[in-house]
Order: sequence, then structure tokens, then C-alpha cells
Amino acid sequence: MNSLYTASVPSNIAFIKYWGKRPNAKQWPANDSLSMTLNQLATKTSARLSHADDHSFRLGDRVYTRRDKNLNKTFVHLDRLALRFGFTAKLQITSVNSFPMGAGIASSASGLAALTLAALMAWTDSRNWDDLENKGFDRTLLADLARLGSGSACRSLFGGFVQWEAGSNEDSQRYASLFSDEHWALRDTVVLFSTEQKAVGSTEAHELAWSSPLFIPRLSGLPERMNLVKQALADRDMQGLGLWLEVEALEMHAVIMTASHPVHYLNQDALQFLADLRQARQQGEIHAYFTIDAGPNIHVIHEASEHERLKLWLQRRLAADRLLHDSVGGGPRLDFQSE
Repeated sequence: MNSLYTASVPSNIAFIKYWGKRPNAKQWPANDSLSMTLNQLATKTSARLSHADDHSFRLGDRVYTRRDKNLNKTFVHLDRLALRFGFTAKLQITSVNSFPMGAGIASSASGLAALTLAALMAWTDSRNWDDLENKGFDRTLLADLARLGSGSACRSLFGGFVQWEAGSNEDSQRYASLFSDEHWALRDTVVLFSTEQKAVGSTEAHELAWSSPLFIPRLSGLPERMNLVKQALADRDMQGLGLWLEVEALEMHAVIMTASHPVHYLNQDALQFLADLRQARQQGEIHAYFTIDAGPNIHVIHEASEHERLKLWLQRRLAADRLLHDSVGGGPRLDFQSE
């Protein structure tokens, strides 16, 4: 009864963004997306069976209940999983992030994926991936379930460079690791311009995507862009990849800023940083490119060989505690402890 089941799930940074959902469907994205699974920026979630009347959830130093608006989706997701598979036991959940949450570093992706894995491990007494699969929970089903809690959580279930295909209907979505983490040792240095929770969450901003006059033209051009990004990854072509990383990030933010209720995630400091990075690259000081999720913080993508030079360039401009250094990773890790 007291066994502890733990899942450590990394965040991911999208190279082709998931932005906009099909209406009246269960987490069906408007387009295919592609991401790099990270390594150290992760959520570690543990679950054990409980005799209490309801689930309990501790995130960091604080205990949350289902009445807390910000974390209510945690309890909704547990209820969804329990109802679908007939689990009646309540769970005691503890979770911790290695990075700021709600600030555009995909904490909901790693968080909901870790919650899905830890909860199902506890409910089914599964100690590893083989146990989960033998009980009917293969990686694809786990990604399907995690996606229902947070769309991009499905990509964090896989290591390396991961594609999420929207499919022809909401039930035909597919996920695949196109290249493993050993294919190309890319690094991601995250520059923090804010660690505050976003004023407008991604869920609300997603719903506004269709109101932007730029959204339909964006969707029409994405299949060709996806092919170009996949080819750049296959060829380990940093310049070819970097060009499209920046186009993609800026286009997504243009959609967000031209919706019927515009949202501005990027602050002045972040915008100035983008200009400085591009100038430094043009002058040959660094060889790195940016991408941005739905938040104010900037992901600087570069090859491992460039890391020390970029690190020095960044440290001349920013305090060390505003930089998070990570790399492509191999995906989630599971652990079991019998107590």
C-alpha cells in the first residue's frame, strides 16, 4: 500500500509550434508539430495509494486542493483517468519542477505527462515501462492520455526529436521520435526574462488563434516548413534549422498578437535580446538561434561545440541565475520504491 511510484519527465521545446486547436474536439491540434525533448528541465512526480476521501497534491512546498483554480486541471485529469479505467483508489501525489512553471517553458507538458505516468504506475502497480505495457499502457496510449491533460505533454513521452501528427480526425493522432537524442547533440540555453505566471494562459490564447487574420495563411505554409525542418535535422544543418526556428517563433507570436484579443508575451527586454542575438550572429561572435514558446523567455538553440562561447557572451549581459542550460534528452525515467 505504501509503495512509491515516480516519473521524471522532461519538458520539450517546439521547433514547429502547436498553436490552435480544432473546435469541438478532444485536444486535436490545428497542425502537426515537432519538438526537441530536453534533459534536465523536468518535472518529477511521485504517487502512492491513499486511504483519504480525495486525491492530495503537493507541488513544491504547497499543498493544493481541487478548489485551487490554477491547479484544478490536475484533479480533473486524475478524475478523467480514474473514470476511463475504473480506478477507485485515491492517490497522494507530490511533484516538483526543476524550472519556473507557467512562464513559457512548457511546464504543463512535463507536469501532465509526469502526472499521467506516476498515477497509472500507482493504480496498476507498474514498476517500469514493461509493466505498464503488459497491462495495456503502451507508449502511444500513454501519450494519448497525457495529451488530454495538456496537448504538448504527448511529445514529452518520447526522447530526442519528436513529431506529433494531427491526423485526419481526433482519434488518428500519432507520435514518433524521428531521431534519438544521440543523433545530434543540440543544446538549449533558456534566458529568463520573467519567472512570473503568464497573465493569459496558453489554453485561453490557443482559443483565440482562429481569430487572427494570419492563422489560416500560417496553416497553409506549415507542411512545407515541417519538411524543411526535418531535412535540416537529418542533415545536422544548424543554419538551415536556425532560420526556420526563428521564422516559426516570430510567426506564432504574430498570430497571438493579432488575435481578436491580442496577447503580448514578449517584454521590451526580451525583444532587445532578440535583436542583440541576431547582431552578434551576423558579426560572427556566436552561432546560435532563438525560438520562443508562449511566454517571455527565450530558448537559444545551438550545437554543443558552441556552448562555451555562447555562455561567455550571455554572461557578459545577464546574471547567471537568469540562464538555464540544457540539452536534448532521452525522455522520461521511471522509478519504484517499496516502503
